[in-house]
Amino acid sequence: MFVKQAYRARRRQQAGWKSYGALAVQLVAVVAVLGTGGFFLLRTHAVTIVDDGARRLVRSHAFTVAGVLQQAGVTLGPHDTVRPGRDSLVHGDVVVGRGRQVRLTVDGRRSRRWVTARTVPALLTDLGYRRDAVRVSGVDGVIDRDGATVTIRTRKHVTLVSHGRKTEYTTYAATVRELLAEHEVKLGHDDETDPALAHTLAGVEDVDLFTVSRKVKTETVTVDAPTKTEKRNDWMLDQQAVVDEGRDGKRTEKVEYVYRDGKQYQRKVLSSSWVTKASPRVIAKGTTPYPPDPTGLNWSALAQCESGGNPHSVSSTGEYMGLYQFSQSTWERMGGIGRPSDATPREQTYRAIKLYQASGKGQWPVCGANL
Repeated sequence: MFVKQAYRARRRQQAGWKSYGALAVQLVAVVAVLGTGGFFLLRTHAVTIVDDGARRLVRSHAFTVAGVLQQAGVTLGPHDTVRPGRDSLVHGDVVVGRGRQVRLTVDGRRSRRWVTARTVPALLTDLGYRRDAVRVSGVDGVIDRDGATVTIRTRKHVTLVSHGRKTEYTTYAATVRELLAEHEVKLGHDDETDPALAHTLAGVEDVDLFTVSRKVKTETVTVDAPTKTEKRNDWMLDQQAVVDEGRDGKRTEKVEYVYRDGKQYQRKVLSSSWVTKASPRVIAKGTTPYPPDPTGLNWSALAQCESGGNPHSVSSTGEYMGLYQFSQSTWERMGGIGRPSDATPREQTYRAIKLYQASGKGQWPVCGANL
């Protein structure tokens, strides 16, 4: 009995050492790192590469996409794609898309694009178009590696409006001109559309048709006098006055009136000539700064007494005006221009100071006591 137990224990020990040995061999064989190709298995595994639609089965030590492609001798151009990405672990097929340049015209707009689609249906899907919503010409189904010229016309819904009547169309026309030709809509020599005939249609749009007529007339028009500003350094900064009223001019114009559906739409001047030229209205403006007040008197109190502090005040008789109730003659004698009540408060105070310096506060027999 004892001998049998010892024999069985010995056999279990030998079996254990064999298991550990097999595991060690497997671990040694799992991974080797190569300098340029990434991680590789020492044992090969099968990978399907779909290169531009062509399938082939390869055996590879690599377990990244880049490694599989390298071992299979597959190179990628600048416009080629691969799924999954180059650094991804291999799981399932490796799909390589080969770039080809498509000369694309969509509703008259031209462009060039690099695509990996090998067929027109695939191209439409990549561009986001539904196959039942476009018409395609220029290539017969397959797009080879040399590229192709593809013309796409999208489906549109257009409402044609003429004299208030609306007609709806479903069309693949690229422009308004093509739409009208497609439905045999005739325009008169001067008739117009909005948008214009060359406009590229898109989606859902309204197109207005107008019957256009024109009339040419000769008219005499008044031309307002232009305004001109002059600077006067002998005037104070706030002084401003019209020194020349100027004169409006008259001009003869040959005019074309454009009517859309009987309503005036545009006035075009075809030619013109002066009958009398306009002369400018001249406004003079002072540039000299005001000096500081040398009197130190309370001009605000005087103004409050004379006019209630209102620079536009006019006496009941109309004879006296402004903050300090100047008469027109006194105002002009102090260098004022225009009416005192139209001048700025700063100029009115400046003229009042000059009057005080010339004649004293007796010029304001009642309110002068407030100075």
